[in-house]
Amino acid sequence: MAFSANSEAFARAAMAAINPPLADKYANLIKLLALNPEAASKMRGNNSPAVGTEAYIRAQAASFSSSRVPRAPEPPATVPDEMVSFILHNYFNVPEANLERAKNEHLLSMGAENLVGELLERYLASVMEPRGWIWCSGSTVKAVDLIKPPAAPGGKWKLLQVKNRDNSENSSSSAIRNGTDIEKWFRTFSKKTGSNWGAFPDAEIRPLVSEAGFRKFVKEYLEALK
Repeated sequence: MAFSANSEAFARAAMAAINPPLADKYANLIKLLALNPEAASKMRGNNSPAVGTEAYIRAQAASFSSSRVPRAPEPPATVPDEMVSFILHNYFNVPEANLERAKNEHLLSMGAENLVGELLERYLASVMEPRGWIWCSGSTVKAVDLIKPPAAPGGKWKLLQVKNRDNSENSSSSAIRNGTDIEKWFRTFSKKTGSNWGAFPDAEIRPLVSEAGFRKFVKEYLEALK
């Protein structure tokens, strides 16, 4: 699982061949993983490259870049369970004439819900990356969505995990070695209305993010996809 001594330089070169504006960001991400290899996410597939190898760094570079391409919401491809419509009609008294519409709108709602977490990361990245943070696009770091390198050599990295709701599933991992504790933050509450932007853990970013800002970002993002 160890990364080689030249992993950071190799990462920069690998990303420069794919998406040059991301080269420094990706090199810093690999620098963090070289310091904490247990934090590196394994790639899926039986023939996926081993963590720390040049093949791994090259493959993750492609994932880091491609995961930033805008993605439209899509309804699930799975076939709906007809029992759901049966229950809607027989218990909730939804008229039979409305069942098909209810089923279709439910699928659309699921497609929208599946994208909210990613949109939240994209919004935060749009605000935070110009201020030194790096979005860990492509699920490159375990249990971490955004990182910030230390201002000086040997300093402490900042690591942040974001969730859309307070009841979202969290990783059992809460820290990485070398004293780099992972901070956690969620956007909304599951048992009450309102949002949690006022508790955003980074004091510099906190005044710059809000529910209104998130809505504006999502509206513009979706309009650009049409």
